[in-house]
Amino acid sequence: MKRLYQLPAFFVIAITLSCCNSVPKQVEPQLILFDFDAGIEGNLVQMEDANFKIRNDEVGKCLEVNTGTALTKPGIKIKKPADVPWNLKGYHQIKADVKNIGDEEMQVEMFVGNDPDGLVRWYCSDYLDLKPGEKGTITVNLTWTPWVHEPQLDFIAMRGAPGQIKTDVSKIDEFTFYSRYAKSENTFLIDNIRAVGQLEVKDTTGFYPFIDQFGQYKHEDWQGKVQSVTDLKMAAEKEEKHLENYPGPDGLSKYGGWANGPQLEATGFFRTEKHAGKWWMIDPEGYLFWSAGMNCVHSNSVQTGIEGREHYFESFPPNSGVTEEFHYVSNWAPMGYYAQNNPYKAFNFYQHNLYLKYGENWLDIFQDRIHQRFRSWGLNTIGFVSDTEATRQGKTPYVGSIWINGAPKIVGSQGYWGEFHDVFDPNFKKRVQESVESQKEGANDPWCIGYFVDNELSWGDVGSLAEGVLRSPASQPAKIEFINDLKKQYSTIENLNQAWDSDFSSWEERLNSNQVPTGTQAKQDLKVFYEKIAETYFQTIHDELKKVTPNQNYLGCRFAWANNAIVLGAASKYMDIMSFNKYEYSVENVSLPTGIDKPILIGEFHFGALDRGMFHVGVKQAKDQAERGQFYQNYIQGALRNPNIIGAHWFQYIDQPATGRGDGENYNVGWVDVCDNPFEEVIEKVRETTYGMYEYRLNNDQLGVSKASLIDLTN
Repeated sequence: MKRLYQLPAFFVIAITLSCCNSVPKQVEPQLILFDFDAGIEGNLVQMEDANFKIRNDEVGKCLEVNTGTALTKPGIKIKKPADVPWNLKGYHQIKADVKNIGDEEMQVEMFVGNDPDGLVRWYCSDYLDLKPGEKGTITVNLTWTPWVHEPQLDFIAMRGAPGQIKTDVSKIDEFTFYSRYAKSENTFLIDNIRAVGQLEVKDTTGFYPFIDQFGQYKHEDWQGKVQSVTDLKMAAEKEEKHLENYPGPDGLSKYGGWANGPQLEATGFFRTEKHAGKWWMIDPEGYLFWSAGMNCVHSNSVQTGIEGREHYFESFPPNSGVTEEFHYVSNWAPMGYYAQNNPYKAFNFYQHNLYLKYGENWLDIFQDRIHQRFRSWGLNTIGFVSDTEATRQGKTPYVGSIWINGAPKIVGSQGYWGEFHDVFDPNFKKRVQESVESQKEGANDPWCIGYFVDNELSWGDVGSLAEGVLRSPASQPAKIEFINDLKKQYSTIENLNQAWDSDFSSWEERLNSNQVPTGTQAKQDLKVFYEKIAETYFQTIHDELKKVTPNQNYLGCRFAWANNAIVLGAASKYMDIMSFNKYEYSVENVSLPTGIDKPILIGEFHFGALDRGMFHVGVKQAKDQAERGQFYQNYIQGALRNPNIIGAHWFQYIDQPATGRGDGENYNVGWVDVCDNPFEEVIEKVRETTYGMYEYRLNNDQLGVSKASLIDLTN
């Protein structure tokens, strides 16, 4: 059923007249929240390294914001007037018009409300890349789907859910606008903040089960949706013919390098070299190689929990006989519902669909098809955490993935994926040695490009890890190391007290204290020890990795979120290639800190949409599959124009389960769906991009990296 929510009379409902007759045509209602035509009360604007004023623009009055450089996110927060109610119920989106009127490229980011759940707050935000003089509209969805359930249903272990409102809209009372990753002063305009999009309201009667026997959303149809086992088999036959028609680009070497291009020194392994002013990988035969890759190329990466929510699902095959292998007991749940309900029963719809599609030899066919698809799509690298049985076949270059298992942690540190390693604990080096030795799949294999070690570590702000050390107990090896360094520097506790403005009676009291100092000299000392942590970490990993696999590249720890010049400087001394998981709309202008010239590998990026029965777009949103393909092309071509970037790997091969993996992620970010059918619109654009990528990179003189970088990799 559909319901039109009543809007307060004092808000504007946009009306437009048809050009063909005099009958008014009502477009979707919109609720104007701020248009600044009447100005704004100063007490409603909170400034963070910024100032503002009302100015006249081409379409009327708007808010001009001028930001500084003291913060990485300078900007303003606009609060709701106390005497004006906002009834946002029934609206799908918040929109705001922005314009860059400064001299440098910038990103304007908008946060809607301030949900106490940091992850939800992040989901209620988005941004635009804007060149000088460019304008656009930032859009933030208030719901996971463009319709809602009434009453709201309670879904567990799912980041995005059908018919669910993201946040409590009754508590939205502010909007925040930042200059994202600001490295120079910026000036931008804000206007016409409004709620738009009338939501369809759906009754919940008969909703459960909402997942069919193939793992698809049950209550919606779309192009390519599988209705029967016959559909699965017909899709396999269709793709087989398609792959024959598109076997892959011509002019490539054995390893996927550019055989029609320049040939440099061949060492028998992958290496890097700067050629014609641009960094490249060089394949084992000496040909230029740019790594177009894909992560998580593994049939076992898409299990979904069924325990505690069996009513979500229409049916499962028996947990016995030939289908028993698709039932699992999983214990991977770093966060979310299953982290507190662990271990849990899980099922792999994707693997079961492969069995229905290809028969008993489904795994062999899956692994062979990886290489067929990659060649056909123009990809040349199997990425992070992928099927090792497929990579060892010697058909497609790949990267190794090493996790430092069981390493001691800094108890007082914090991070999205957990605490940071205590690199001064003697067991850290031992765990590194053991982890490298046990996960050295591909060592000295010419098809192995190199190794990622760890993933998305939380480095925090400068000094933060040292602060975590001080918050740790006295037995923490890193804390003992830090105190010993301070003893060498200051000799006596009195000297430390004077420098830190503290009053410790002894070094032992300082060791036992969890107090974190805030003075200028103390911050400098925290910075020094922070750098020592980073140096020790990267050197230990490098040295132990090279002992076991000297011919492969150290690809780094896949930086994400907040980084800084200290960490990147330490990393650059030891990494052969510096890796960054960079979820952006463009990486054309990413840059390393001044003085660092190293090759960069993008470890993760993606774009998702909601036009194929999924409930979450992932980190970056597209409106449909065709736009996902276009965004891929834009991203890759921008990376090809950047002289430091030598590859980019999409996350991930297969759509995440509609009902979520162990941590709840359920993103439409695969190039194949749960039934193993490729998204044709995406693949078409991928081929258009990758088949000519070598000529594009070598011959394109319009290189990225502007004077004031759009995205600095210290963030």
